[in-house]
Amino acid sequence: MFAVIYYNMIYLDNAATSHFKPKCVYDALLYDVKNSANSGRSGHKLALSRSLAIENSRSYLLQKFGGDHLVFTKNCTEALNLGVLGYLTEGMKVVTTEAEHNSVLRPLYALERRGVITLLVLPVIDGKTPFESLVEAGKTADLIVVSLASNVLGATVDIPTLKSALKNSNTKILVDGAQGVPYIPFDMTSADMLALPAHKGLHGVQGVGALIFNDNVKLNPILYGGTGTESFSPYQPTTIPECFESGTMFSGGICAFGEGAKWTFDRVDKIRKIVHSLATECAYNLENMGVMVYSKEYDTGIVTFNIDDKDSQQVASSLDEMGFAVRGGVHCAPLIHKRLGTDKQGAVRVSFGVDNTERDLIKLLSAVEKIKGQGL
Repeated sequence: MFAVIYYNMIYLDNAATSHFKPKCVYDALLYDVKNSANSGRSGHKLALSRSLAIENSRSYLLQKFGGDHLVFTKNCTEALNLGVLGYLTEGMKVVTTEAEHNSVLRPLYALERRGVITLLVLPVIDGKTPFESLVEAGKTADLIVVSLASNVLGATVDIPTLKSALKNSNTKILVDGAQGVPYIPFDMTSADMLALPAHKGLHGVQGVGALIFNDNVKLNPILYGGTGTESFSPYQPTTIPECFESGTMFSGGICAFGEGAKWTFDRVDKIRKIVHSLATECAYNLENMGVMVYSKEYDTGIVTFNIDDKDSQQVASSLDEMGFAVRGGVHCAPLIHKRLGTDKQGAVRVSFGVDNTERDLIKLLSAVEKIKGQGL
């Protein structure tokens, strides 16, 4: 059977994955498929060209974000796991927040359950983690893991100021950039590690992510296998990035990652303006029609809301039937939903992208009004 493609859907789920992909991303992916070769495994020209293409993407991303090293992963979740599991050792103290995604919480809770680390989870108050609490707790921590922007509320943390406030400590900062990049300006002078997905705000494809880190962070691999180097040794190589990139690389996705990032950063001011404007107007109008809006910051284009006591997934399903792609539920961030009191109801998340328009917003508001008024 073939999947049905809904060409007329108004896509408003960009926090899950960006719908729009620039032509350069398609071209990079297709070129790799047509010229397949395994980078780092052979010495012929096709394999070498794929290796060079991967290094070009790596160099560009390091140029844009700074940092000493960049390791490609299969997604942002793997990048965060590498930052957490590859860095933490027995007896370390970790601070995180209720706003974090399960890709942060689950590896941390797993280490806490095994008695490896001491974990402090800071509460979210009025939609944000109090900055003073992060600073105070961070002074005695080995690692702070925090999102640049919440995937539920879009709420941000002033990480550059946090880094500055902790300059006299040995605390390292791992940043989850999944929702914040590129909407929140950021570089590696403000963190020790940064996890990125290709497929969200940078308009690449799914199946690729990256962890950027500085020389002051000593990581151990969490994945072992062939690297194309030191093949006679039974032990994992120690050279970066090879020691962290075992197995065949998704070279097409990595090349598309680089191209998507270039396209995005060439237009980043315009993109930021579009998503912020649409999200701000959306929240204002939803509140005026009596809808409960939880988001208070709109730089990332996220607006999370509920219609009365209606189940969020049922509302999302109704919007789907009316031609809108949105997300309902708890968005893999359970602690913040408990704090909001939406752990049973969940919440509807609308997230705008670069290709959304004022017309899309007007149609959405009309649909929400219909659901609210007619009890759909």
